Amino acid sequence: MSRKRPAFWWLLAGPLVVVSAVLYLAFPFLAITETSGGKTLVVEGWMDPGALQQAAQLALDSGYTKVYTTGTVRAFSYYLEPREAVLVTLHDPQPGRIIVDVSGTTGAGFYLITGNDTLLDQVVGAQPRVFSCDAGRNVEQLRIEAWDIPMEPGTPEIFIRMLDVNGKNAHLLQRASEMIRPDSTIGPGRPTYAHSARADLIGFGVPADRITAVPAFGDPPSRSWANAHAFSLQAHAEGITACDVATVGVHARRSRALFQTACGPDIDVGVIALHDPFCTRANWWTSWRGWYTLLKEVLGAPEAQAVEATR
Repeated sequence: MSRKRPAFWWLLAGPLVVVSAVLYLAFPFLAITETSGGKTLVVEGWMDPGALQQAAQLALDSGYTKVYTTGTVRAFSYYLEPREAVLVTLHDPQPGRIIVDVSGTTGAGFYLITGNDTLLDQVVGAQPRVFSCDAGRNVEQLRIEAWDIPMEPGTPEIFIRMLDVNGKNAHLLQRASEMIRPDSTIGPGRPTYAHSARADLIGFGVPADRITAVPAFGDPPSRSWANAHAFSLQAHAEGITACDVATVGVHARRSRALFQTACGPDIDVGVIALHDPFCTRANWWTSWRGWYTLLKEVLGAPEAQAVEATR
């Protein structure tokens, strides 16, 4: 029995050593930065505000003349000031059940309006609350507007966390969305991460005329591939020959491979791995988030090859 135990441990140690070596080398392999030399920057819009701020600084400091933001449909979430509104025009008018999740400051409230009809007129509180109603006729537009209450300019009154029509995110059903500001001027909505990232980059100081949102609508099985494919169509239409994709940490290698596959050999795709404080080479193994992030990219690394094989 004593002779079998060392053999068992050696058999167990072998795979553990291999796995440990793979994980040790995975971070530098995945979190690569290799630029193309082009003056076009592609920013993946799904990133958190910290990464988007890094991307904005990169756009300002590194001589990029054009910035594109990518992203699929996002959750219906908006902060609204008093008298500010979101107007959604549906692609196909339809009746059905409308559900909205809203919270806000003391004394806050909102209207849910379609055409000339007010479907909801509700006070809200600090805790999120779900409100619902049944539209008795075909609904073409939905407008959520914050009440007109005294507040400091620029201070959010309510937060909309969800707007569903017949169980589906209104952003998935929309033909267009707009923000109606308190002074009645109109700006674009944020139906996708491409649109929200563009707005964030502008807020971080990147000139608006330098940024183009390239959204990927629908509900694709692979959001990363949908973003790459949408950008490839834009890039070929505009004659772009080189670009750099800015993404977070260990997602860099997969993003580059997908964008290169989508764009084809006529476009040189570089990549820039932005700093991810939750998954660095020094700390990824100290938290569940680091392990999850790294292992997700290790398992997802062959995605570009899988896409190419099925094309």
